[in-house]
Amino acid sequence: MAACADAEALLRAGRTSAARKAARAALYTDGPDPCLYALLGRAHAAEGDADHADRAEAVFREGLAAFPDDLGLLTAYTALCHTAPDPARTSRAAELAARLGELGAGALAGPARGSASPEAGRRPSASRVQRHDARLVLTVIGHPAGAAQRAWDRARATPDDDRTAVLAETLTALARRGRAPLRLLVRAPLTGVLGCWAWFVATLLVVAALHLPVWTGLAALLGPALFPLLYGVLRAARRRAARRDPAAPAVGAAGVDAFPALPAVPRYTARERVTAGLVVLAVALTLGVVAARFPGR
Repeated sequence: MAACADAEALLRAGRTSAARKAARAALYTDGPDPCLYALLGRAHAAEGDADHADRAEAVFREGLAAFPDDLGLLTAYTALCHTAPDPARTSRAAELAARLGELGAGALAGPARGSASPEAGRRPSASRVQRHDARLVLTVIGHPAGAAQRAWDRARATPDDDRTAVLAETLTALARRGRAPLRLLVRAPLTGVLGCWAWFVATLLVVAALHLPVWTGLAALLGPALFPLLYGVLRAARRRAARRDPAAPAVGAAGVDAFPALPAVPRYTARERVTAGLVVLAVALTLGVVAARFPGR
């Protein structure tokens, strides 16, 4: 879901090549996914030439071979057949439209049974929304200071949008000098988590293996200490956004139209949950080793 959101934001910002690279990389690392296939095909189709239209069709066919009933893939492929028509695609469009009609009717019939979605009623935490939005904009825009400036332009254009105001304050705080480690935790959360806790585990194991003084183990906290620092920065940004003065919408701010849309925040992925479990296990085992090496201290 996070990879889809990133690729979608790049595509909406007009960065079709970057969107294709992001979708391909996610397909390679995460495996087949209908959302990623649809985004990759749409990013090819957005180029508007025959060569990319053929590549888009190949992507859609590959995706539908694995996910034949996915509405997103079928819709994207149908749109391609209408925008880049040829005799074969024209006949294919009719088949796709009929299939969409069948699946759409089935999808509409499902909710009528009153079964609640497992995601219903679950809202992401404010901190997760901040990190998601900041990572998305930093991925699309790149430079931290430029991302913050663009966020402020959007916030001034939409003064009633609390989410954008929080994002502007968050990016401004993250862009300050000396906060590159915090930006890494936002831009590459899994890499940051693994790096911080790998430092913790490795340092404690070295202390235990070399029988160093116990107090030297405090160096292990340098990695995990970044997390409370980050959450403090995020909390302060939310407070500043809540205290902002009401302002009239700014008209004609530079870069507002190119600012990426903020999609819904996805649920935690299986990879994130597995990573968290492995970190907890590694930390528990390491603490057990250290406790055995230094009994009674």
